[in-house]
Amino acid sequence: MRVVDPGLPATLRALREQAGLSLRDLARMVYSSRSHLHDIEQGRRRPRPDLLARVDEALQTGGTLTAMIHTPASVLDGDRAARIHDARRTGRITAGGIAAFADLLAAQRRLDDEVGSGAVLPAAAMQLDIITGLVADASGAHRHALVDVAAQWAQFVGWLHAACGDGARAEQTWMCGLGWSAEIGDTDLAATILSFRGWAAEQAGQIGATIALSQAAQHQPGVHPGQLAYSASQEARGLAAAGQRPGVVLGALDRSAEYAARQGERPTPAWNYFHTGEFFLVQRGIVFLHLADAGHAGYADQAVELLATGLAPDRRRPGWSGTHLCDLGDAHAHVGDRRAAEAAYAEAATVADATGDERLAARASAGVRALSAPSA
Repeated sequence: MRVVDPGLPATLRALREQAGLSLRDLARMVYSSRSHLHDIEQGRRRPRPDLLARVDEALQTGGTLTAMIHTPASVLDGDRAARIHDARRTGRITAGGIAAFADLLAAQRRLDDEVGSGAVLPAAAMQLDIITGLVADASGAHRHALVDVAAQWAQFVGWLHAACGDGARAEQTWMCGLGWSAEIGDTDLAATILSFRGWAAEQAGQIGATIALSQAAQHQPGVHPGQLAYSASQEARGLAAAGQRPGVVLGALDRSAEYAARQGERPTPAWNYFHTGEFFLVQRGIVFLHLADAGHAGYADQAVELLATGLAPDRRRPGWSGTHLCDLGDAHAHVGDRRAAEAAYAEAATVADATGDERLAARASAGVRALSAPSA
């Protein structure tokens, strides 16, 4: 599978214009068609590596464009792959096999960030099926470690299902993960799964469940401050969507900030690797956007500032930034900056094309249409 940098279309256009070439001129030089190059510049078509190599040569870019498309390398070396294959074939698990499954999970998380959930889900779900079968028969010294990895896989695969719009499959997978988390006493992972269930409820418009699950995630004993911070910010989003007054919403958001400030107290769980300072700026910006949506004055400008800072170009990854680029577009629209809103929606559409995310494409398109809709 080819992975396309979402910034490639804009980069191609800028380099072509810097060279003083029209699309027709460049098409003749690289043995392509004007319409084909136009579709690439608009993010509607994935470019082939051989075509990009010819464009790089024609524009004398030193390989800039070719470097923006690549094929992910294998995520496991031969030894780790062999251990997983042996576990699948024999039904027996060893410490080395458990470590290989953990390494594969870490690689799949990184791949999800780069190419999106739809591309990762089939292989990840297959791996979870294998681990589930191993857990069913596991006993003795290796069971605890195997269940630990299995619960993490269930959390991740549940997220992939939810991100792809299959809420029922996500819920089924997460409930399995909650059972495994309870078996090994991992309250950090249990809180994460509860919070993810709250996120899925939010996507389905079930705001009451969003608030309740976010609060339940904060009531688990001994949970990492970073997870508490996210759950509190999600609670704030739910409260804003439910029409609570700003003081109530900001109370939950302030609690989130207090938790986030304590993140360094202990190591962050592997599955919460994305809980960075920039991530929490984005979460805070989304809450302010919700308050602006509810008609409260003065919050849209803050939403723009927070989202733009948290989504600085060097911090974006295709697998997660697209939805938040739409949030940024919505915030720009609130303050009347149509040009900036269109740019954010266009970049989100490019991410959708690169990752094959049809729901994101639909949201970006709806945002652009709303900009042209007559005011009520």
